Order: sequence, then C-alpha cells, then structure tokens
Amino acid sequence: MARRVRNLLILLLVLLPFAASSQAPTRDPDEEEKIPAVQGPRAAVSPEERKAIAALRTRAEVTNFEATSSYEETLDWLRKLQPHFPEMYLGFYGSSGEGRALPFVVVSREKAFTGRTARKVDKPIVLIQNGIHAGEIDGKDASLLLLRELAAGEHPEILDHVTLVVLPIYNVDGHERVSPYNRPNQNGPRQGMGFRSTTNGLDLNRDYVKLSSEEARSLIALVNDWRPHLHVDNHVTDGIDMDWVLTWSWAEVPQAPAPVDAWLRAHLPAALAATEKAGFKTGPYVDLVERNDPSKGFSSWVGQPRYSTGYFPLRNRPSILVETHSYKPYQQRVMATHAFLVALLDEVARDPDALPEAVERAEEAEVARGKPDAPPSEVVVNFEQSDQADRARLPVYAGETKTSVVSGQPLLLFRRGELNTMEVPWYHKSKAVKTLPRPRGYLVLPGWPQIEQRLRGHGLRVQRLVQPAEVEVETMRVSDPKPAPSTYQGLTRVTARVERATERRRIPAGALWVPADQPDFEVAVQLLEPEGGDSLLSWGLLSSVFEGKEYIDPRVLEGLAADMLKDPKTAADWAAALKDEKFAADATARYQWWFRRTPYWDAAIGLLPYYRVMAAPKLDTRGWR
Repeated sequence: MARRVRNLLILLLVLLPFAASSQAPTRDPDEEEKIPAVQGPRAAVSPEERKAIAALRTRAEVTNFEATSSYEETLDWLRKLQPHFPEMYLGFYGSSGEGRALPFVVVSREKAFTGRTARKVDKPIVLIQNGIHAGEIDGKDASLLLLRELAAGEHPEILDHVTLVVLPIYNVDGHERVSPYNRPNQNGPRQGMGFRSTTNGLDLNRDYVKLSSEEARSLIALVNDWRPHLHVDNHVTDGIDMDWVLTWSWAEVPQAPAPVDAWLRAHLPAALAATEKAGFKTGPYVDLVERNDPSKGFSSWVGQPRYSTGYFPLRNRPSILVETHSYKPYQQRVMATHAFLVALLDEVARDPDALPEAVERAEEAEVARGKPDAPPSEVVVNFEQSDQADRARLPVYAGETKTSVVSGQPLLLFRRGELNTMEVPWYHKSKAVKTLPRPRGYLVLPGWPQIEQRLRGHGLRVQRLVQPAEVEVETMRVSDPKPAPSTYQGLTRVTARVERATERRRIPAGALWVPADQPDFEVAVQLLEPEGGDSLLSWGLLSSVFEGKEYIDPRVLEGLAADMLKDPKTAADWAAALKDEKFAADATARYQWWFRRTPYWDAAIGLLPYYRVMAAPKLDTRGWR
C-alpha cells in the first residue's frame, strides 16, 4: 500500500508543469530538497556530443588494458565526463587514512544527488562498489565504461528506472600503492595494480561490523544516508585454474531474509544468462574444499558479517559478490564485469518495483518481530556453511599432483588447454549454529565509547535515558577468556564462556536504549551478543571486562580463607577443587578461587556493560544525538 501511494505521488509530480525545466540543474546536493520533475523521454544525444563522449577513453583503453588509471586520473576522467552528462554527480563521502577524498558517483535521471532526495524518487537504488581490495580493480574500469555509455544515451532503460551509486575506488590509499608485483596470481594490468589493504594494514572487507577504519565508517555513513536496495561488490579471485571468467555468490536463506533471497533467485539468472550471451562464461564462486582435489567440490558460502556479502543481509539488502578469474587477461575480466553490470542493471530496470518491494517486505518483517507485543521469536547469532550440497559442473583445467619443492607437500599443478569438466559437490547454503530468544532491545550502560561509536556508526535508532529506571534484564557474564595466539586485523580476537541470568537492575540516566522494532536491528545483535563471530567482545574491543583492577594481599586473604574453611560447605568445595591436580598446582587459580568468595571481589568483572531486555520496559528517554 505504501509503495502504491508513493507511485501516485510521483506520477502527480511528473505531470505537474515544471517551470524551471530550462534552468541548469543545481550541482550542490546539500541544497536539494524536492524531487525534480521529469517530463518525457531523455533528449537524444547529438552526434557531436556522442563523438565527444567517445573520445573520453580510459587509461585502460589507451594502454590496451596494460594499465589502469591512478586515483587522480580517475577523478580527472570523471570530471571530463560530467559536462556531457548532467544526470551524473561526482561527490565525496569521507576521507581515507592518508587523507584522500573518497569519491562516489550518482547517476539519476531526476538529478536526485543526495540520499534524502533519491529515497523520495520511486526507483531502486543500486550501489556498485569497486576496489575494496585495490589490486582487484576490474570493477573500476568496467564502471567507467558503463558511465560513458550512459552519458552517450546507451542503456536508456537503466537511466529511466534506476538510481545508480558507484564507488569507483573504495580503498583509495591501497589503490595508490601501485606495483606489478602486488598480485602474483593475477594476470594484469601488467603495468601494476594497487595493494590489498589500507596503509595501516586493514582489510576493508573484514571491517563492515567493527568499523575500525576511517574508510569503513565513511562507507557505512553513506549506506545509512542512501539506503541502497542492492549492493554489488566487485573482486578478483584465484586459487584454481578454470574456464569461468566471472563467478558470483550471495547470502541465501536463512542468512538472508526470504524476500531478498527470492528476488535474487528470480532475477540474477537472467543477468548471468545475458553475460554468457555477451561471450563470458560464468559460474558460482569457487573455494575448493580440498586444495589439491577439485573432485571433492567447492564452496561459495559468503561468510560472516565482517564481509560485505554477510553484512548487507543484516540490513535486509541483497549483496552480490562478483569475482572475476585472476588468470584471465585483464581486458577480458573488465569486459566480463561490464557485461554483468549492464545485464544486472537491465534486469533491475525491467521490473523496477520488485527490488524495493522485496527490501520493504524484509524490513517490515524485521520491525514486526521486534515490536513489544510481537510473539516470541529468535535471533541468529552465528551462521556457518551448511553441509548440504548441490551438484555442479566445474570446468577445471586438468592437472597433476607433484611434490612441492617449496613445502615438500603434495601440490596440484594445472595444465592449460585441457579442460576437465567434472560434476562435484557445491556448498553454498547457510545454517544457523547459535540462536537466542529475540530481546525487545538492549540497554547499554554509559562510559563505553567503543560501543556508542559503533551504534552511531551503523545508524541504529537509539534513545538515551533521561531518568534512572529499575528494569528486569538479562545479564551476560563472560569468563575463561581465550585470546587468539596472534593478532588479526590489528586486534587480538577472544572467545569466552557466557553465562546469562535474569536480574533486576537499576539503570542510570544516560544509558542507551536500542529497541528491536527497527529494520537494522540484526546489526545490533551481531555487535552485542558475545558469541557472535563479529561481536565487539570477539574482536577484543571489550577485553577490559575480564580484568580485575583491585587485588587482595595474600596475607589478608589467608586469614579470610581460614575463617571461611570453618564452613563445612566451603571446606567440602575446596577439597573437591584440590582433586584437580592442575588446579592444585596453580597458585594464581587458587588465589582467584578464594578471592571470588570474599566480599571484596569486584562483581563487575566479566559483566558485559549492556543487558538484554526481554519484555519492553517503560523508559523515560529522548533522542540520541
């Protein structure tokens, strides 16, 4: 019903006289408040203009795809295209660690160049992201070709029915660390490509939930503003020599909402078929189950929410992973990506209502599950790859296994020219491995900026308590921390034992209330449930909760222990504990055993600074700025 009402409003706007149609469109997106009216089809591009646009060749084309444009060359090319393409806007949405502006391009028939105005236009918004791993830059050059074609009047159905947002380069600092030796498994561009990580060594495709990087915080702020209906993430893959040029994957049910999964199943096959018709073989993303034996099958599972394709489903959006095959020549990979993007956008434009409606249904269902009077339901804290497999025909090149000179272990070596297509297991489905009763929200205690920053960064709806409140909550206490043996993404990950208990607690003014009846609530679940693989606890961002800040002198504890041993139960518990030889030989463990039983023990040790609320409370709150 909501979409039908919006459709009528848009139609009325289009039919209204547009007095300012002869004026040049504003180029400052911050000043746009209204949806510009659009009358009739776009005027045909003149032969002279088309010739001028065709003359804007990319660096990849000029060098016969031996090179790719630098950051400045890319921006310069886009600025030269802009006067020929009034429906295109070049802007910036943040800055990198080294201070480079993060560019984005908007293509909108209505010149709706802000998220606010674009959301008022009744069109699907598609976000194409390139260069998250800056050496895998096929998507950038493919997107530039697409933008030039749109400017020249090609693919008019895309301009008529889709609002397009393109990130030509996401990891801009890595993009400028150019070397022909950055991607040893990749066939070009031969003059060099960028580097995988940011300057300080972060992989941006591991940062969607924790938001450790300036780039990720800026990107998610852009997502919060635009709320795109579809996300496409362009990559390059290696590891197996095969016939497919372009591979793909997406999060499926139950990891993705059912309406989103249904949209992908209904529309992605047509885009892939059109890509094949254009001359590029496609197949699902390949991660071999056994490195040296393709016959054991492969996985296309998208993984955890730290990845783009695991994150956007939390926000009820489809995300398509595109992985071109690194052993193919650069030009072939770029053109395959271009063909797929055109085919995908054509498919979105063919039925422009279907995608926003799928997202809207998924959001409405998420909100409904979180309402105070909704029946009990569950949240999934962790997904894993399902052990259920389909069968797929894998066009892998023949090879033989030899003993590696490097490792001394067996190593499969492929032979080009002899294709050995085999039917193998294909693992691509998800399964829930940790579920919990859905809370009505979370209460977050004051004084934890690392939590507040993430809640704010993900654009979650949050309110602040004006007055203290007595609330029945579910507390979470963590103990027995097991830190990882080495750092990962600059952090020391940790697992711990979790104990939950229902308690009545006084919540101070200034605490934050994160209600469950909001469309992005699953992001809050991943941040705050400690067992989550991308939770703040698991990333080591809350590890101070494990630390005791006070101690008791062993001499004082000795006297207290002597008194406590007079209690028969304490004496029996102590005797039982001493039967564990490892414990009995561990002076620190023995000390902690007794310290915990004194009134001096800090009860906040291990207590997470936020609570699950299972029944919607009555709270005096105000908006959080």
